[in-house]
This record gives sequence, structure tokens and C-alpha cells, in this order.
Amino acid sequence: MLQEKILFEILSELKKQNISNLELWRADDIARYMRLTRSSVQSRIICRIDFPRAVRIPTTGNGGGRRWYAKEIKEWLKRNREPIKK
Repeated sequence: MLQEKILFEILSELKKQNISNLELWRADDIARYMRLTRSSVQSRIICRIDFPRAVRIPTTGNGGGRRWYAKEIKEWLKRNREPIKK
């Protein structure tokens, strides 16, 4: 019984992680995560050549636009950490 409960909890956590890997962020979401202003994100971050490519949502109204996979943003940030100083 205990093993089944533990396996169920592990499976639930893996499902949550998989869902968050597919989450799409707007520029506002990126700004909130990085604790920057939206204008800073737009003018200094998402325009970088090494920044993850956007997913363009085709729409006929104002609800569409560019989105980024949250997982890719987090990986990009990890790659850009300062090196350990010796």
C-alpha cells in the first residue's frame, strides 16, 4: 500500500512537470519571472540572437502574438549564470 501511494505521488509530480514544460509565456510572464519591466524584456532580452525562438500564434484579432515555452526560458537563464569565481 505504501509503495503504491509513493508511486502515485511520483507519477502525479511527473505529470505536473510535463504540463509546465509545455506552458507558453507572454512577454509579461517573462518579465514577471525575471523581475524586469516588460519594456526591458522587449528591448533587451527577447531580441537577443541566443534567446529562444518565439511561437507565433496566428489570429485575426488582438489576442494572438508571440509566446515562448517556459521550459526554454528557464534553460536559457541557467546557461547564462555567472561563472563561479575562484
